[in-house]
Amino acid sequence: MADDERMGTGNVEAIEGNAEEIPLPDGCIDVVTSNGVLNLVPDKSKAFGKIFRVLKPGGKVQLADIVVGNPISDECKSDPDLWAECVVGASLEDQYIETFKSAGFDNVTVLRRFDYFASSSSENTRKVASGFDAHTVELTMSKSA
Repeated sequence: MADDERMGTGNVEAIEGNAEEIPLPDGCIDVVTSNGVLNLVPDKSKAFGKIFRVLKPGGKVQLADIVVGNPISDECKSDPDLWAECVVGASLEDQYIETFKSAGFDNVTVLRRFDYFASSSSENTRKVASGFDAHTVELTMSKSA
């Protein structure tokens, strides 16, 4: 018996790609979900546009990601620990949300915000994240039918 048969995943296919070049045809996806990935994508406008392109009309997006309330300093952008903690790839929350709207998404709604960094094992990361008002935002949005 093949793995997909044994696991009941005959409708699942792994496809290699990245957020800035999604290797799928237009309008083929019902739902996109992401958890803490898009904040590390260098060209967020391009990635959000690609998500919009592959989403079917009426399709939904739900995600959680790191955003900041204060701009990231150049000094922090060179700190690999802060990259690993997802602080320095983050956008200002208002800009992040506006980028989704600019890509064409409707009904962009903040479901909740919370302090992901409060439980970091690194005191420095907690301190820096707090200084930038870094936090997690959960969003939902849709593509018009």
